[in-house]
Amino acid sequence: MEKLISIANRAVADYGFRQTVLYGAEDIAQRSGFSAQEQEILSGTVLEFLAALPIPVQPENIPGEQQRMEAAIKAAASG
Repeated sequence: MEKLISIANRAVADYGFRQTVLYGAEDIAQRSGFSAQEQEILSGTVLEFLAALPIPVQPENIPGEQQRMEAAIKAAASG
């Protein structure tokens, strides 16, 4: 799950990488060796969260958005 959180956090901070995740989630999941649960969280929770972010996320808001993303991923994993 840590690799998924790391990728998601980078996508919050880097708009170009966010586009890669949004449009290449299947590739990222395969290359990263994600489990079925991680793939499901990436294609659902993470993509929905990333799509709702402002373009770009202001630098002062990045840490807070990353924390919200991490919390959403952990909630999806446990629920």
